[in-house]
Amino acid sequence: MHIFDQFEQAARTIYTQAADDERIVHNPGPDRLRRISLQEPDVFETVYGNLVAITEPTSRAKPFTRNNIDDEFGQAELDLLQQAVTNLQDQPLICLDVLIRDEATPVTARLIVPRRFAHIAYGGLKLFGPRVNDVTDPTYQVIFFHDEAWAGNSSKVLPEKDITIRLALGESGRMIKFVRNSSYLGEWKKGVFAGEDWRAKLGREGIFLHSGCRRDTLQMSNGDMQTKTSLFVALSANGKTSLTCRVLARNIGEESWLVQDDGGILKRDGSFHGFEQGGIYAKTDGLTPSEQIETFYGALKPDAYLENVHVTADKGLDFFNIERTSNGRAVIERRDFMHAARFIAVNEVDNLFIITRGPTIPAVAKLSPWQATAFMVLGQSMESSAGDPTQAGKIKNVFFYDPFLAGDRVEHAHLFHEILKWNPHIDCYLLNTGGVGEGEHYHKITLHDTVNILESILRGDLEDWEICEATGLKVPRAVRGVESILLQPEKLYSKAEFEQRQSELFATRKAILESYPGLDKAIVTSIKK
Repeated sequence: MHIFDQFEQAARTIYTQAADDERIVHNPGPDRLRRISLQEPDVFETVYGNLVAITEPTSRAKPFTRNNIDDEFGQAELDLLQQAVTNLQDQPLICLDVLIRDEATPVTARLIVPRRFAHIAYGGLKLFGPRVNDVTDPTYQVIFFHDEAWAGNSSKVLPEKDITIRLALGESGRMIKFVRNSSYLGEWKKGVFAGEDWRAKLGREGIFLHSGCRRDTLQMSNGDMQTKTSLFVALSANGKTSLTCRVLARNIGEESWLVQDDGGILKRDGSFHGFEQGGIYAKTDGLTPSEQIETFYGALKPDAYLENVHVTADKGLDFFNIERTSNGRAVIERRDFMHAARFIAVNEVDNLFIITRGPTIPAVAKLSPWQATAFMVLGQSMESSAGDPTQAGKIKNVFFYDPFLAGDRVEHAHLFHEILKWNPHIDCYLLNTGGVGEGEHYHKITLHDTVNILESILRGDLEDWEICEATGLKVPRAVRGVESILLQPEKLYSKAEFEQRQSELFATRKAILESYPGLDKAIVTSIKK
């Protein structure tokens, strides 16, 4: 029997046994899920009326995750399936079916969790949107269970925890994920993410991007009104949500809309289709109304669901207390988010911003399609507490900024470049949201700086670009409200030191690009010293 069929058989056995025993609650509404969640020992109600869940672990568990496309599955996976069936055969369960995309054949996602993890269903229903009934063959399934090792994991750092996560991806574009010893909502979200990723590429209808999407109607520098749609590709906690959510509209007739917060399919025709219809899954550490007003007040709404946010003695919320984790999260319903659009799909994308970090990278650069593809392959960014908390703050490279994709990476890159080639109106940019220089010469690139850059691009103010010989990138001569040094990091080093750093960086980039046999040479050579 094919491994996917065995995953499917295990999932069906868990569901049918629970249904036959009448110990499964199917498609409960938010009010009932709230009541069940409050029976958990680690779920609390705040003075705002919303719920906070303390999860184990406090982040996704990528180091323990494997899929059947990139890894060889064998007896260990069969043992995991049997363990799940045995573990869940007597437990009261919750099953939730939600609609991901409404197409000729609807794309649906099923969650099965023990009652002990009801908070995952509560938060997930708010994130994904409408429940659907009479689902007999869900497109994606995610099944959680825990064993005797789960409680002991709380005292261990992530790399030492006893966790197992396996995804089976089918030839028809379906996905089944088993999660052992995690109560973190992000595992359901990223399961659906991985399913959409696989399904889109398998059908070659487009490519799934780990990106936010916004749409703005703004007055241009020449006085005309124009509507632009922009994507922001990045790893978690590198500025994607902050830039996607920022309101730029302030004049009569202007509008700024958040379309999607964390992912969607960029199709061959240049359109973009999101997958989270219900809410926004935002980080909350250091949240203030001055920098992220929509997220801050949205997180205080009674219908918000929060994870691992510090609850004070008087049941208030402290977004600055990161004693447990800096990966606090909030699912904010779209209706409670001030400028969330009524739609999660757009017909045409105009801009694609690739968010990176690095001390010698200018705050913004304009990229050719070849360069954009190369930087997506490099995927240079900064690890956050959303990934591996023990590595937070370190520069890392993640192919396409996407820890969840499976299959041929070179094919993935070439498909992305083809989409850019077929849609030459899409302008690509590199954004450094970290800082330039080091030590006493370090200059932080603030959110205010990046927003000024973004607004200048969207309002058509940046027309004067030039190739910087030191970095090999096309940078603007100036950006209103942004210090010029942020565009010229080479000035923070002696010429010899910067050339040495660029040489080392180029060698690293070249080695990464050449590690993908068959990658188009034009992509590899697009990155200069």
